[in-house]
Amino acid sequence: MKQLFFSLLLIFCTAVTSAADNQPAIIFSQHVVAINADGSLLPTVKIDPQEMAGMQTYDFDLDRDRLLRIHTNISDAEERGLNDVAATVKRCYSYIEAMTGQRLNRGVMLYLIELDEIPYAYTFRATYDDASQWGEVRLALVDRAAPLSGRHAPTSLSDLLYDTLPHELGHDALGGIPQLLHDIDGGTSQNTRWFIEGACEVLAKGFSRREVPALNRHYLSLRNVNTVLAESQMRNDLLSWAQNNDNGMALESDLYGAAMLTMLAWTESITLSELLDQLANRSETVCGRDLVTLMQETTGIGPDEMLNRAHAHGRRLNEKIVLAQLEIE
Repeated sequence: MKQLFFSLLLIFCTAVTSAADNQPAIIFSQHVVAINADGSLLPTVKIDPQEMAGMQTYDFDLDRDRLLRIHTNISDAEERGLNDVAATVKRCYSYIEAMTGQRLNRGVMLYLIELDEIPYAYTFRATYDDASQWGEVRLALVDRAAPLSGRHAPTSLSDLLYDTLPHELGHDALGGIPQLLHDIDGGTSQNTRWFIEGACEVLAKGFSRREVPALNRHYLSLRNVNTVLAESQMRNDLLSWAQNNDNGMALESDLYGAAMLTMLAWTESITLSELLDQLANRSETVCGRDLVTLMQETTGIGPDEMLNRAHAHGRRLNEKIVLAQLEIE
């Protein structure tokens, strides 16, 4: 029996006030919890860059006064492909802006931490000033001496660059449209999550497809694209999917997949950038009901038929995944 049952990633970003100079600071915390098959928690390793020897900082220009800042304890980071990491981030920015028609005004801070052994469960905390400068702060753990780019790059880093980062930059782009209502922790759901998460997944999978097709097929498989919209319960739940819920990890992942397929089906008729432009030009705020109306207005298709088309789209994607795997074998 496998030791690990699952790993749960929780990310918190909260603002605090520094007692020393009374200037606001941001604390970024990342917690990964690993659970044994018997339900017990694995011990958690604390990762604190401030206590690590040999930390270095590298800055890369992302244009328009945006910055990629990489903090790392990797002594030979440039020789192992750090410039390739920066180039990927820059291409990701260009892709998200091109696909959404929205501007990304803030930069990214990455922590690349090299360890002899990557822990299953860990906590990470970093403090930085000027929240307005950073749209994303992320951590990737890197195996000792592993390359930072190419086929043999660590999975955690590849997933960050080709799936997590484009998804989160998608949130940053959509966050620049004040008319589009988002769910707020503890608040009433606006029923827009299927649209927002679906759009961000479309962006993430589009970027990985362009950059690393093999990884893209893997990410699509994780979303169960072949079957996720075959169940009536999933179709009933999707358009009312709220941020505050009691869903398990598997159901949440499937809802991301269902939302992505729905947006892929919708954007066969109208591009995502055109949709977002319509939202940005509205004078009133937009909730989930308004998005369903917009779907019908822009395509002439109601939600039930759109979900049928989304399911068919997922089956076609799965066929491509299977054929590609057969060619490899």
